[in-house]
Amino acid sequence: MSHTRKVGIVGYGRVGRYLVDKIKQTEDMELSFVWNLDPKEIDEGLPVLHELKDFHTIETDLIVEVAHPVISRDYGADFLAHTNYMAGSPTAFADQALEDALRAAAETPNGHGLYIPKGALPGLRDVLDMAADGRLVEADIAMIKAPESINYLGPLDKPLSEVKETTTLYEGPLRKLCEYAPNNVNTMAILALSSGLGFDKVKARLIAEPDLEYHITEVNLWGPKSEDSGRFCLEMKRINPAAKGAVTGNATYRSFWNSVRRCFDAGDGIHFR
Repeated sequence: MSHTRKVGIVGYGRVGRYLVDKIKQTEDMELSFVWNLDPKEIDEGLPVLHELKDFHTIETDLIVEVAHPVISRDYGADFLAHTNYMAGSPTAFADQALEDALRAAAETPNGHGLYIPKGALPGLRDVLDMAADGRLVEADIAMIKAPESINYLGPLDKPLSEVKETTTLYEGPLRKLCEYAPNNVNTMAILALSSGLGFDKVKARLIAEPDLEYHITEVNLWGPKSEDSGRFCLEMKRINPAAKGAVTGNATYRSFWNSVRRCFDAGDGIHFR
């Protein structure tokens, strides 16, 4: 008889609701709890966790965060001390001290892994393979969205509501952009972590394009320079339909769910799914 996986969901927005529905439809999974900043938003009949600090009182095989980067900051290490943890908002790791702390917690020999979902990143397997072979020396990533889909806290020449033409909001090292747009560039954070290049070496662009009905992600993976041959570059582009004003593109919901299904039994360490 297969083991029923008990999953706790932290965050009950659009992605959280989607994952809860999928878990309820899956025979070998069980919903252990749902936590939300406002518990009144959680649908009746679901197992509500009112205080997140009490998560350890409920048997859980995996905690999935789909709320905000602050959850990893405040609870990530505690989660990993008790169970497996999937961080759905990896812009949290742009805080170097937090990344170091969570990596250390994940390496503690207790069988609990830290899982990073692929989200909207195209070519995760290529990123991991190039990094493992030492062939990935540079990477750049651009995300293009309608202004209504962007929550940007950085400096702007004018409000996003007044952007009427394609506008580059930010171009530079990823670390600062994670501070400016923590809910919009989790895909970029996944590239920084999975590539091994980190948040300072990955070059990032965030672009607002009015009337765009998609979320577009463009990634370039660069190999080392060579004096006697051309330089390798893998170019990838993901075009993801998105509802007006949505932070998450339509196909990314399925991507999150597939990641949840793969977040078991890898053991200690950080794992990309």
